[in-house]
Amino acid sequence: MGGTGRRAPNFSKMPPESPVATPLAPAETAARPVGEALVEATGLTKSYLGTLALNNVDLTLYSGEIFGLVGPNGAGKTTLLRILATLTPPDEGQASICGLSLTSVREVRAVIGFMPDVLGVYDDMLVREYLEFFARASNIGESVLGYTIEETMRQVGIEHLADQPVDGLSRGMKQRLGLGRAILHKPRLLLLDEPASGLDPLARLELREILRQLQRSGATVLISSHVLEDLADMCDRIGVVTKGNLVCVEETRQLIQERGARRIRLRACARQDELFAFLERKAGIQGLRWDNEAVVFRYEEAKEEDLAALLREVVEQGFPLVSFGEDEATLESAYLNVTKAGKGWEVAT
Repeated sequence: MGGTGRRAPNFSKMPPESPVATPLAPAETAARPVGEALVEATGLTKSYLGTLALNNVDLTLYSGEIFGLVGPNGAGKTTLLRILATLTPPDEGQASICGLSLTSVREVRAVIGFMPDVLGVYDDMLVREYLEFFARASNIGESVLGYTIEETMRQVGIEHLADQPVDGLSRGMKQRLGLGRAILHKPRLLLLDEPASGLDPLARLELREILRQLQRSGATVLISSHVLEDLADMCDRIGVVTKGNLVCVEETRQLIQERGARRIRLRACARQDELFAFLERKAGIQGLRWDNEAVVFRYEEAKEEDLAALLREVVEQGFPLVSFGEDEATLESAYLNVTKAGKGWEVAT
């Protein structure tokens, strides 16, 4: 099949009054549905050629939540996703999705959608044909097939590419197509491995809104990403994976508040090196560094009165301060503090 001079199949549109065609609830009225346990995994362990990729992982996901997985490359995130997607069997442990054991492969795949980090495509297909292929593989009925494909393309923002060849898509558009493939059959659990890879900032914002819409419609999302800013904005809970171990599971806000670094930022219009040296000698100051023209550091267990005393002392030393302020803690700093805690140090960024 070639991508030029082709006419994509015509699909009959499904009437809008059909239940499957019901649009997602608007953002301002939808409540976040978090309910019963949808995924229950205990003791998941996996090794490759003697190398431990996943070590005795326990994880519970609840209906309607967005759960973010973070960790360095090779930490075991993809292995966990592939196990839950029934693509890689664990060496030990067990898991159930919607009450179904992972050994019930056909039944489990009917209720999950998986988007791998690298999208495999059939190069000689149009976008519409590609989605039709997977829609039929998912046993979507003929009477709703056309509407489902059109609605999915609209939902992920590729309806204008319906008659374009798949192999001609950009990396970002292929990511959107991969997400569309994963949600065609309206899965209850969506497994996403680095879905923001290759997306520009606007496309990442649109991806977050798509995932929120899916959440409002009742789907549960397990997403792995290195774009921590995006995860902090949309995830209800975060799990930190390192060296095959799930070392931390916390509500996102709580994790940032408890483990994120409180950063203090000072800027002087003169004597900057002297200011830096002065702060180096102060007890409790950690992670001191330059950030452009500002000095940034973490003030260990500092209370408001401690910050006031530090500011007063800096002014009394005659340093010409231009600004003195505090940066909010971030998921990035919380993640780094969790993963480096075993080495006895914390970060200020």
